[in-house]
Amino acid sequence: MPATPVMRRLPWRTVALCGLLLGNVPGCGPGILGGGEFDWLEDGRDDPPPVSTRAIQLRWRRQLTPDYEGAYVPVERSAPALDPSRDRIYVGTSAGQLLAMSSSGARIYGYEGGGGIMAQPALDVRNDELYVATEDGVVHRLRAEDGELVWRAEIGGAVSQPMILTEDALYLVTDDDSVVALDRDSGDALWRFRRDAPEGFYVSHHAGITLTDGRLLTATTSGVVVSLDPADGSLQWERDTSVELEPGPDGTPRFADVDSTPLVMDDVVYVASYAGGMYALELASGTVRWRDEELTGIVSMEPASDRILILSSGDLGVVALDRFDREILWRRQIPRGAPAEPLVARDLVLFGETQGGFITLALQNGRELGRIETGHGFNARASVIDGRGFVLSNGGSLLAFALPGAR
Repeated sequence: MPATPVMRRLPWRTVALCGLLLGNVPGCGPGILGGGEFDWLEDGRDDPPPVSTRAIQLRWRRQLTPDYEGAYVPVERSAPALDPSRDRIYVGTSAGQLLAMSSSGARIYGYEGGGGIMAQPALDVRNDELYVATEDGVVHRLRAEDGELVWRAEIGGAVSQPMILTEDALYLVTDDDSVVALDRDSGDALWRFRRDAPEGFYVSHHAGITLTDGRLLTATTSGVVVSLDPADGSLQWERDTSVELEPGPDGTPRFADVDSTPLVMDDVVYVASYAGGMYALELASGTVRWRDEELTGIVSMEPASDRILILSSGDLGVVALDRFDREILWRRQIPRGAPAEPLVARDLVLFGETQGGFITLALQNGRELGRIETGHGFNARASVIDGRGFVLSNGGSLLAFALPGAR
């Protein structure tokens, strides 16, 4: 389905502002910011949760939401955005509040977003801009320094995946399969590409977006991987992975969704159909190089090196895969729930169990080096910069930790 142009064609700039985005953003890789580092302080910290680890040091814990004690505990998915040059952490909660904090956990300000915040905020340090998307389909541009609202834009769908900033535009994908480009200055819609989500059974996770070489890549609930022109949203190519699946009782494939954010390495796009396995596609055309139908249940992929990928799978657990010969180097089953999105930091793999703890594995062999328990599990991805890390647990507890060797 072609995009519906809105307003005007975007004058495309080929380089995204990756160096200005803190946290881990699909298409840009980990954000890097020179000058400044976090200053850990120990005053006023909450009692730490149970911890057994030889790999990371827990520094403090802060409860950001009401401390739920009943059967229902909110799931938190927002990864913090980090700015060590200003000693700032920006994190959203399912209760709809965006919090700016210091690295010691002191509150600087709060902003009420209205709907739950599940996506990592997008941060432009140079221009003092912070973009926050909510579950009720609204994007808020704030002044990062003090949280003052600059503009808000209604986009009509929940956002749970990180956004991408370029010099001119903000790109995001909604959970109902719309890709939207907004003008950074005004919040006006530049264009929109939409596919209707199908009826049937699919996983609640959704693919994010990747920006590379003049292409905006994402995937849909129906199992279609698309490459769009960032300037106007026009379709460059698409690949329907659902055609490889057997139909279910209702005539449509079950769990045909592609939930992993497209990962581009060299000229190859790596994606995964939840039920259909992992694919390697040609970046230029979407042509299938190979498909491994045994690698099912994958919702995220993280590069550990030029050769090794770390996969998070509801079926297989956490897997280290050689992307060239497709050999599984090691595999770690998850006894409680499913693995959240992994993060590779130095020689460690950090991830949460959705119904368990925050786990540290050795990258070399998958051996568990430690875990932190809060009692509610972890769905959010961790954020790490300069050896300092933060992760939000289900139930709203923000944990600060340090990697080995970090001051």
